[in-house]
Amino acid sequence: MTHADNAEKNLAPRPRAGRPRSAESRRAIIQSAMHILQNDGYAALNIEAIAARAGVSKQTIYRWWASAAFIVLEALTADMPAQEGLAPDTGSLKGDLLELIRPTVRALSSRRGPVYRALIAESQADARFAEAFRTSLMAAHREVVRAIVARAQLRGEVPFEADADLAADLIYGPILYRLLNGHAALDETFAFDLVDATIVALRNRESGVKRAAEAAE
Repeated sequence: MTHADNAEKNLAPRPRAGRPRSAESRRAIIQSAMHILQNDGYAALNIEAIAARAGVSKQTIYRWWASAAFIVLEALTADMPAQEGLAPDTGSLKGDLLELIRPTVRALSSRRGPVYRALIAESQADARFAEAFRTSLMAAHREVVRAIVARAQLRGEVPFEADADLAADLIYGPILYRLLNGHAALDETFAFDLVDATIVALRNRESGVKRAAEAAE
């Protein structure tokens, strides 16, 4: 055998002992976490239970996530469609807001509600999780509102002074308050009323800006 043959032999790929299982393991962990969450509730969700159901070690889970809450957050974030397909575009501000708020209210009034309550509670106890929750899932929801308001501004439905971030607060604030406080229903009537109130606030933004400027003089 020549030196060239030896070199070619050394460069040839060697058979692996087994194919990488990282992607499979991550998928199994996320699916197991969501199964436990949906069937047994957030109180039953912990790393030990997830590891047992997914057939992995706890060390494998901790290599990717700091806690069970981070697993749920990743699952919810991955479940959101791409931004360009997420913001409704019905041709009107009211139609867009209804297409956004009605499904949100329906989801939070059913099985998705306890999940969000648990994650919000977790964010009060864990600063790292609070930051991740705010900058991933909640930021994506707020970005949808910004897109809706921007289109409404271009259509001339609301003034360009309208504050899209305030609009997001006006929308999600009451929804989350009802979700956490439980003092009133998250239903269709609430969704329609919330849309109407948000539109009124956005259209009055110009006068609000003028009043603030006059008060500062």
